[in-house]
This record gives sequence, C-alpha cells and structure tokens, in this order.
Amino acid sequence: MSATPSPLQCAVALVVAAALALSAAPRAAFGQEPACATPEGFAAFEAALPKTAKALAAGSEVVIVTLGGASSLGSAAGGPSFSWPSRLATALAGRFPAARIKVVNLAMPRQTAREAADRLAREVLPLKPTLVIWETGTMEAVRGTGVDDFRDTVQAGLDELHAAGIEVVLMNAQFSRDADPMIHFAPYLAAVRELADANDVPVFHRYGLMRHWAESGVLDLRTRESEKRRRLAARLYECIGRAMADFVSRGGAAAESPAAPGRRP
Repeated sequence: MSATPSPLQCAVALVVAAALALSAAPRAAFGQEPACATPEGFAAFEAALPKTAKALAAGSEVVIVTLGGASSLGSAAGGPSFSWPSRLATALAGRFPAARIKVVNLAMPRQTAREAADRLAREVLPLKPTLVIWETGTMEAVRGTGVDDFRDTVQAGLDELHAAGIEVVLMNAQFSRDADPMIHFAPYLAAVRELADANDVPVFHRYGLMRHWAESGVLDLRTRESEKRRRLAARLYECIGRAMADFVSRGGAAAESPAAPGRRP
C-alpha cells in the first residue's frame, strides 16, 4: 500500500504541475493573440535600470541572465524556446534591432534562493551580464523556509551582484488558483518587496500581474481542458516576456520601426 503524500509533497506537486501546464504550449500559438495589458502604473514606483536601458537604446551588447525555477524553463513544451525568457529575448530584439542581446536562461526545477545564490560566482559572474532577473521565493513558500533565512540569502546575492556592477530585477512567485489556498506566499512576497526597497532594485510583481489577468478575465487560469491550457500557456509566456521587455527597457528609446516584431501598438 502506498503512503499518503504529505502536505508539503502535495504543495510541491501543485506548483510543479502548474509550471508544466503553463509551459506546454504549441509553437504555432505564439503571436496569434495580442499581449496582455499591464495595469496602469505597474512599474511606476519601481527603481530604474539605467545601465540596461541605456545599453539597449545605444545598440550595445546586453547580456541578461535569468535565474528561477520550473516556471521559467518551458521544458514541458519542448525546450527553452517556449519559456518567458525566450519571449523576452524576442521582444527586445524586435524593439532594439541594433543591440546585441543575449538572454541566458539558468533556471532549474525547484531551485531555492540558496541554490541560486550558490551559482552566482561559478555560473553568473563569468558571463559578465548587464542584468540579472532573479525569480525567487516560490520554493521557500512551498517548503516553509524561514523568512529571515530567505531574506539573508537574497541580500547576500544582491550584494555579490552589485559588487560586480550588475543590475538586478527581482521577480516574485507566479499566481496559481490551485496552489494559492495551500501555500502561504504573503511573507515571501513581502520579503522580496522589502529587499527591493532596501537595495534600490525593482520588483517585477509577477504574482500580482497574473492575479490581475485572472481576476479581470484576460486569462482563464482555471481552465482544465488540455488544448485550452496549451493556448493559455502560449499567451501567458508571451505576455510575461513582453511585459518584462517593457519593464527592463524603461528609460530607453526603442527603434522607430513600426513593423519590428514584438512591438506593441
């Protein structure tokens, strides 16, 4: 007789299942629907990224490294080209065709903040990135890791990145109607906000953005039918990629090319 799964195992399974479902999108679906609008003022009070925005606008080399978990991989859809970091790269290339943009996706399934921080010196700094987008807090919420330990870990990572002259965006957890009632995300969302404010770095509030899209009816995150879920995944990752492109390029002037792919009207 098999053992009954623990609450932690159930919570992990929900988060991983949500990430896999939302990345299982067919390539043909990309671009068939318009990007989702972000709420007014979504980035109005977030710290700027002057180095990144200036490099994009000047047509310089821009290396962006993304750190995160399964929701940033897109592996269930057939590979990293389906992930939001890949859609970010496509959107930025369309808006800044003169820039030499490289997005390196270092996401790993179930990666904790500690595991991500331990990779900085070995895998991130040698790439000499202009920007690191660090998706964090999900696994800590799932496992109930001490919030103080989480905060100390991320702070040490921010110190290491800033010492190397690298700009940082913190991205918080994704919103899931299934996982949300079971997992206490609030303390970790608050910790990410506090770390950002203390270090003058912006937060890409993915949790709030996805919740807004769900509650406003833009995206039906309750859908269970597999084909609809694949279409949802395609749109969701395209929307996050484009919203992130807006977010990281604030203050830079995109190339004046109406036909450029990825540009929003």
